[in-house]
Amino acid sequence: MRRQWALLEHALGSLRRRAWRHVALAVAVALVVGVYGSALLLADALRGEWRSTLASVPDLVVQRLEGGRPALVEVAALAEVVPLDAPGVRSAEARVWGYLFVEALGANVTVVGGERPLDGALAAGRAPRAGAERPECVVGVALADHFAVRPGDRLAVPDARGELVLLEVVGVFVAASALQTADVLVTDDATARRLLALPEGRATDYAVTLSRPEEAPVIAGQVRARMSDARVIERDALVRTYELTFDGRSGLLSALLVPCLAVLLLLVWERLSGLGEAERREIGVLKAVGWETRDVLTARLWESAIVAVGGAWVGALAAYAHVFWLDAVGLRGALFGWSALHPPLELTPVIDPTAAWTLLGVVVVPFVGASIVPAWRAASIDVDEAIR
Repeated sequence: MRRQWALLEHALGSLRRRAWRHVALAVAVALVVGVYGSALLLADALRGEWRSTLASVPDLVVQRLEGGRPALVEVAALAEVVPLDAPGVRSAEARVWGYLFVEALGANVTVVGGERPLDGALAAGRAPRAGAERPECVVGVALADHFAVRPGDRLAVPDARGELVLLEVVGVFVAASALQTADVLVTDDATARRLLALPEGRATDYAVTLSRPEEAPVIAGQVRARMSDARVIERDALVRTYELTFDGRSGLLSALLVPCLAVLLLLVWERLSGLGEAERREIGVLKAVGWETRDVLTARLWESAIVAVGGAWVGALAAYAHVFWLDAVGLRGALFGWSALHPPLELTPVIDPTAAWTLLGVVVVPFVGASIVPAWRAASIDVDEAIR
């Protein structure tokens, strides 16, 4: 142990003597780790956002297709379409929801009908009530901040026909996932129908909750047999689709960064393989006073490891700041899709230990490995030649 501490102390001294060269290498490592880390952290954060919404996703969603596109369903036909008497069916409901373009936002707002504010916890206020003197609503914290409203304020929202609907804000809710609150407005069914221009007796889709989720394929088959134009979306299939989407996009983005890693390793090889006159004389003196080849090799490896780990830490911190403080500028479009979410989606930090080990294996290990041969060449230098 004392031997290793002595070699580490010598490595630190060598780093101080040739500080600028090692700083340049550390900056290169930090840049590569920062770019790779941003892609991994963004993918993990989006995956965490999606997984946190699974509690509110029904086991089955039944839609009606018309011309290959989703169409409205009949509320009265729920019992005919969904086998409510089946042992695995716990509950089923016709949902009223949709997208409403708000010009003040320049984007769509998700309008949800119902007397409960989704599955998010109310930050302030209460849930909306049906039949109130004035239509009531609960808005997500992002919408509340954008419109500068709080419980007790009134909010004028244009409906699908362009007429203003005056709503009383009775609550602001937040949830563990920003996806649930970024653009949501919850109100009673009648007001939601008015905002979305949905006729009475029609709904957006059917949501089915099962007591045993593994029976979803069986219930889905029964629904398709009862409704020929139905599209049944199973929760497990939706989960697999999103997981594959995030994995595919993050993997493609990481593959595009392989040239950056190759350039880094070439830089490491070039910088560490070239020995200056002062370094050759230093190694010659060390071996002349009794250092063995393995001691010189170990000291050089300590230098490379310190540079790699130090640069990796700086790059990891930069990646965290880039994703969660700067909203992943430049990478959002690659993983979010073709459009941007409005109001802005504030990602919740999700740190996957696998990502840290991935960065270690992709950047730090190749960096140290690329320095082995130059270190061996330095350790095998002839003493007489080096001193002369």
